Amino acid sequence: MSDSIKTGYTPRPHQAWLHSVLRRFNVLVCHRRFGKTVFALNEMIDKGFRCDKHNPRYAYIAPTYTQAKRVAWDYLKEYLRDTPGVKTYEQELRVDIPRPKRRDTLRFSLLGADNPDSIRGVYLDGCILDEYAQCDPGLWGEVVFPALTDRVGWAVFIGTPKGQNHFYDIYNVARRFQLGAFSDQDLINWELQDATEEELKAISDMWFATIQSADKTKILDKPTLEMSRAIMSEEEFAQEFGCSFTAALVGAYYGKAMNIARAEGRIGNIPVEADTPVHTFWDLGYSDTTAIWFLQIVGKEYRLIDYYETSGQEIAHYVQHLQSKPYVYGDHYVPHDASKTSLQTGRSMLETMRNLGLRPQILPREPVVDGINAVRHLLPNCWFDEKNCLRGIEALCNYEKKYDAKNKVFQKTPLHNWASNGADAFRYLAMASRRLSNTRNEVRLDRYGRSINRPSAIMDYDIFGGI
Repeated sequence: MSDSIKTGYTPRPHQAWLHSVLRRFNVLVCHRRFGKTVFALNEMIDKGFRCDKHNPRYAYIAPTYTQAKRVAWDYLKEYLRDTPGVKTYEQELRVDIPRPKRRDTLRFSLLGADNPDSIRGVYLDGCILDEYAQCDPGLWGEVVFPALTDRVGWAVFIGTPKGQNHFYDIYNVARRFQLGAFSDQDLINWELQDATEEELKAISDMWFATIQSADKTKILDKPTLEMSRAIMSEEEFAQEFGCSFTAALVGAYYGKAMNIARAEGRIGNIPVEADTPVHTFWDLGYSDTTAIWFLQIVGKEYRLIDYYETSGQEIAHYVQHLQSKPYVYGDHYVPHDASKTSLQTGRSMLETMRNLGLRPQILPREPVVDGINAVRHLLPNCWFDEKNCLRGIEALCNYEKKYDAKNKVFQKTPLHNWASNGADAFRYLAMASRRLSNTRNEVRLDRYGRSINRPSAIMDYDIFGGI
């Protein structure tokens, strides 16, 4: 910490060590009660006081804005309360510190990953992503990293595992770079196949990763850990205190099944059968995200070869996306509410899709719990292309029950967050699977809706007409 400004923070030995070894990009996997938030905030404050750039800007990002306020706001104010000239803005969760000698202002902001638009367009000199496993996976690549680039900013990902999701992925990236243990395929995936050894070493030197489990830090005494082990399930304890990525997400509907799929090699490079129809399953977003799964059925295998989701687009955008793929299409399935009329357009999404040349099949409304059970029965027969379906896989791994913090029980209804869209689309897939298994060998259509295993027939529409 700076010699001229005292915050009152005294790091524990394990925290002091971490402060001394951090690099530009850091992934810290830490057990519960490690002191993650206190450590992260003080790392950010220290870096801010030492920054020699004009008008430094730093952000602490929690999964939600409410969580950022509840967990970190009081800490931030406490550590900065004796700083000369400090100004706090309660409504914005922002602290400004004037630097008269430099004629500028140092700023620390608390933000929520649930509103990424509030972060877009800003620059950052440093960023803490707390409980990153619970944040939207697109936050880093689409929002935070671009904000760091022109100022050569740094980042700390910190949290406790929630299964093998995007936090697990960024840990593996950091670890491989840190050790210089990347493969030729890694270099291709990261578009670094033409990089020189010096360039690779420079990139490797930017990354640091560590797992700080309870047995390593010794923060919690043995009786406390033993009591926790007795109270918690084996998976909960392994995840929360052992920092295990292989323990399924507590409260996740499909976490264990997806871990089994990965262990059995059913998540990887899945080939596309050129003459096998590709069926699509849509979760249509009105003011939300639209998600689409692409499925081929080969024998008893349900092969998920592709996945697409985005928001803020008209139906025409999604139809054009389908058209851009070299697939032979079968059926397109949409939920029951696709027939709902929009007040804005006066038409339903179903009508719009038909006007664009698609002939979607409407799935009947069924209880969500029935769909979840259908997914659980189907997943052992599913294979996922990891590259094309990464976002969808993450959605399935992170689809979880609502948690009632007051009564400390999981509710019977799913939590609605970023993972809901892909999981809902897959639920429709599972509900339609019996119909598909009965009809999948009857008709195959090319990308223009023409039969490829029956005699030609006169068709009164083009599957991609109107584009």
